[in-house]
Amino acid sequence: MIGWLREATADQRRTLLAASLGWMLDAMDVMLYAMVLTHLRQALGMSAATAGLLASLTLAASALGGVLFGMLADRVGRTRALMASILVYSLFTFACGLAQDVVQLAVFRVLLGLGMGGEWATGAALVAESWPARHRGKALGVMQSAWAVGYAIAAAVTALLLPRFGWRAVFFVGVVPALVTLWIRRRVPESAVWRESRAASGGSAWTGLAALVRPPLARYVAVALAVSAATMFGWWGLFTWIPSFLGAPAAEGGAGCRWCGHRRGWSSCSSACGSAT
Repeated sequence: MIGWLREATADQRRTLLAASLGWMLDAMDVMLYAMVLTHLRQALGMSAATAGLLASLTLAASALGGVLFGMLADRVGRTRALMASILVYSLFTFACGLAQDVVQLAVFRVLLGLGMGGEWATGAALVAESWPARHRGKALGVMQSAWAVGYAIAAAVTALLLPRFGWRAVFFVGVVPALVTLWIRRRVPESAVWRESRAASGGSAWTGLAALVRPPLARYVAVALAVSAATMFGWWGLFTWIPSFLGAPAAEGGAGCRWCGHRRGWSSCSSACGSAT
């Protein structure tokens, strides 16, 4: 099952590792919001509608970020754009911990979303252009799987820091992915496909973008957009609210805690009821 990894060159494996780490840590940073949402709403006085709006703004920004960083990747290279996207989502996750009101948090979440969308666009392009066709699907599958690992890390970070230091400290950890860019800069090579295409196109970022809305690519792009949009709608609608549901008291529509009569959210009384497990 891993023979295909042994066939890869060192540069190809580093490329896959860089993109996977970027996507994994992207998941961690983005999902920290869902993990601390109950506490965040209390601290900033947010309604459920406002909390949902901020999550939607982040996702809308990620769509825009995918386009913008995709164009940037065509302009300056895949690795540089990948590093830029990681820096953006890392720095603005940290900034979320400094937010003093809902407006500031909304601005930081939008800017974070730009980096979130940009990481997948640039990382996937780098992997796709670096790996041979016979292994490209498997490599991209590994990269996508890193998201679930990042989600688990977000849960672990929240469990360790939230009870002791509060929700701001949870967001401050989000700056850690910025350190990955130092390794990417030194060890991950630029895509040879990008270098060749840049020389052929003269460096225009608009040439390839225009081709996406014309036959024969337009049909495939439309289908991919429709499937991706439906998937994103379902996934984010569910997983943005599950942590908040589990952490909210039963009286507020949350899951409550089955060990203390459903009076408090499980995350609020897990330490008190831990012995009951």
